[in-house]
Amino acid sequence: MDLLDTTSLYCPPHLSPLLILRIIQLSISHGVCVNTAFGFACFSALLSNTDDLHNAYKYGNFALDIMRRMHAREKYCRIYPFLFSSVFLRSNRMHSCLDTVLEAHREGLKAGDVTCATICATIYCNIAFRCKKKLALVKKDLTDLGREAKVYRQESTWNLVYPLEQAILILMGHANRPILLDGDAIPDESSDRHNMTNAKSANADRLLVFLYYFQVLVAYIFDDIELAIKMVEKCIEMDERISFFKRGSIQGFVLNSEITFLYGLTSLAQARKTNEVMWKNRGHDSMKKVQKLAKDSPSNYQHKLLLLEAECAFSAGRKSEASEKYEQAVTFSRNNQFIQDEALSYELAAKFHAEQCNESKASQYYGKAHDLYVEWGATSKADHLRENFPF
Repeated sequence: MDLLDTTSLYCPPHLSPLLILRIIQLSISHGVCVNTAFGFACFSALLSNTDDLHNAYKYGNFALDIMRRMHAREKYCRIYPFLFSSVFLRSNRMHSCLDTVLEAHREGLKAGDVTCATICATIYCNIAFRCKKKLALVKKDLTDLGREAKVYRQESTWNLVYPLEQAILILMGHANRPILLDGDAIPDESSDRHNMTNAKSANADRLLVFLYYFQVLVAYIFDDIELAIKMVEKCIEMDERISFFKRGSIQGFVLNSEITFLYGLTSLAQARKTNEVMWKNRGHDSMKKVQKLAKDSPSNYQHKLLLLEAECAFSAGRKSEASEKYEQAVTFSRNNQFIQDEALSYELAAKFHAEQCNESKASQYYGKAHDLYVEWGATSKADHLRENFPF
C-alpha cells in the first residue's frame, strides 16, 4: 500500500487512477489502514473532476474521518492537497482552506515527507494570492517557504511558484520590466535552478502552464489584451497537451477555473475592440463554465460570474443590465473578501461608465479601484491606472 501510495503521486497521469483504485480495492478486501485515507482522498478528487460533487464530498469526508481516527498526521501533506485544492474548494470558502493546507505542510516536514510538504506550500501560496488582503504578506510567505524549500533541496517542486512571485513583484512595482514575467523571481541559466523554458524535469509542462497563466493575469491587469489572449491560448494548448487539469490533480481545479475566468474577460475585451462574433462567443462560453463554478461555490465564484455577466451585457449593448451587474460584482467581491476582484470590478465598471460618457461616475469608480489596488499592495497597477485613466 505504501508503494502504491507513493507511486500514484509520481507515475504518468494516465496510470494514477488505476493505482488509486487498487488502493481502494485492497482496503475493501483486506481492511482499512492509513493509506486507505490517501486512496479515498484521490478518488474524491477524481470524482470532483468529473463533476460528481456529491460523491466527491462524501468520499473526501470519509478520507478525513479515516485519517483522524488513525491519528495519521503524517499523511496530512498527501491527503489535504487533493481535498483542499479541489473538492472542498468547490463547496467551502477559499479562505477557509489556507490554514489547513499550511498545517499539512508543517506536518509533512515533521514526518520527513519534504516533497509533499513543499507541494502543500506551493498550493498555500497560490491560494493566499487570491485570498490575502496584502500582497506583501503573500510575498513574505513566498520568501520564507522558498528559503525552507531550498534547505530541503526541493527547488524542482518549488519552481512552480516562481511565476507567481514575479507577478507579485510586477504588481508591487519591484520589477524592472513591467508586464513581462522575466524578472528577478524567474530563474536563469546562471542559477542553480533549471531554466524555465528549457527545463527537462517532470514539472516542466506544469511550470509553463503557471508561467502562461500569470502572464495572462499581468497582461490583462495592465491592459495588454493582445498579449493576454496570446498567453491564454498557450494555456489552452498546454491543457490539451498534458493531462494536468484532467486528473483532478493538485492545483488543477484552482488554476483551470482562474484561466477560464481570465479567458472570458480577455475575449470580451477583444470583442468590444474588434466587434468580432468569435470573441463574443468565447466570452459567453467562459461565462457558462463559471456559472457552474458559481453554483457549486458561490462564495468563491459568484462575483466572478457577475463580472463576466456585466462584461457580456456591456458587449451586447445592454447598458442597464451591465450597470447593475457591475454593482453586484463589486458587492459580492467585497462581501467575500476578494480585494483584487473588488478593485477589478470597480475598474471595469469605470470603463463602462466612461463609454456611456458618465464622467463623474467613471472618475469615482476609477478612484475606488485605485485605492483598493493601493490597499492590496499593487502600487504599480495603481500608478498605471492613474497615468492612463486620469480621474
